[in-house]
Amino acid sequence: MKTWHSIIYIVVALLGFSIITVFSTDMSTIRSGVNSYQFTKHLLWIFVGTLLLITMAKVDYHYLQKLSIPLLVISFILISLVLIPGIGTVTNGARRWIRLSNFFGIQPSEFAKLSIIIFISSYIAKNHNLMSGFIKGFATPLGITALTSGLIIMEPDFGTSAFIAILSLIMLIVGGTRIIYIFFTAIASVPFIYKLLFEVSFRLDRLKAFLDPWKDPLGAGYHIIQSWIALGSGGLTGLGVGGSRQKLFFLPESSSDFIFTIIGEEFGFIGAMIIISLFVLLIWQGLKIIHAAKDIFGFFLGLGITVMFGLQAAINIAVVSGRMPTKGIPLPFISSGGSSLLFSMIGIGILVNIARQSLESETSNLLTDKTETSETSNNSILPLRIWHNVTSKIASFSWR
Repeated sequence: MKTWHSIIYIVVALLGFSIITVFSTDMSTIRSGVNSYQFTKHLLWIFVGTLLLITMAKVDYHYLQKLSIPLLVISFILISLVLIPGIGTVTNGARRWIRLSNFFGIQPSEFAKLSIIIFISSYIAKNHNLMSGFIKGFATPLGITALTSGLIIMEPDFGTSAFIAILSLIMLIVGGTRIIYIFFTAIASVPFIYKLLFEVSFRLDRLKAFLDPWKDPLGAGYHIIQSWIALGSGGLTGLGVGGSRQKLFFLPESSSDFIFTIIGEEFGFIGAMIIISLFVLLIWQGLKIIHAAKDIFGFFLGLGITVMFGLQAAINIAVVSGRMPTKGIPLPFISSGGSSLLFSMIGIGILVNIARQSLESETSNLLTDKTETSETSNNSILPLRIWHNVTSKIASFSWR
């Protein structure tokens, strides 16, 4: 079975869990006399996302390299627009959405995740022999990342801002950026991060609730306590589809950021482990696609998308299980919410396209690229060589 076939099957399975769980949570609101049309909107976004997935699977991903700067500029414009009162919509104290109607809206930060992946992939492909230098290999891409994260943190959305920064740094490290630059930048950032975390009241409250949610069970600790109750109630096999009690207005965001909790309550430990296993398989298949990529741009584009899915799923599950402070990071393909689902489906379409082109290519080994002949080039791509060796081990793994 082809790798991209496996990717599609995994995504279909995740969407199946999503449809069942969102339907279950939406039914609870309808019974109470409030119809949010959440399930209807979710199905619509899945349909639109499927069309975009098919489109991106057929369009040559190299076009994205030519569009990397325009896409980045568009993301800057959208993030800037969302900060303007009257254009950006305030939800739960943050201005993160551009609402075109009660039924349709877009979250620019989700578009920014994908646009920064495309930009950095294109940047490394064009400057791979200069990535060990400070200006070209670190300062320039870091500046673009900092601008993106800075705009997002003004919404405010510290979680997505930090997520984009971490994702970008992972790609730069694999691309050949010297660790020493990142190390000293991290040290220099400590006062700024300290101010963001400890001098902003609601973030400080979240940190305190993370350490001991029972000190404020009806305030900052409410989310995680209700999440624990739901996960504990599910037991081994769960309460059954529709059997969740926490979705009955006890657990906020039960169909979006905390949907994994409802899955754990209704499908139990077994259902939760199935979801985790599906994400592990998705990452494994993504790494196999990366290993077979026929060029540097395809390699880093696949790497960024795969890391995005894996990191996002890990953070979401860690948050709802109380292993990390509460933050609004959706669970890919499962959480309701159009923007996250839409751009996740686009990401899968790009991965499928990379995999299909790799199969059609006569040469799929990055390390035989004839342009990589100079000593500087070989040194700059050393992290890529190491990563390629790691992915080759993963790609060749078999359960047989």
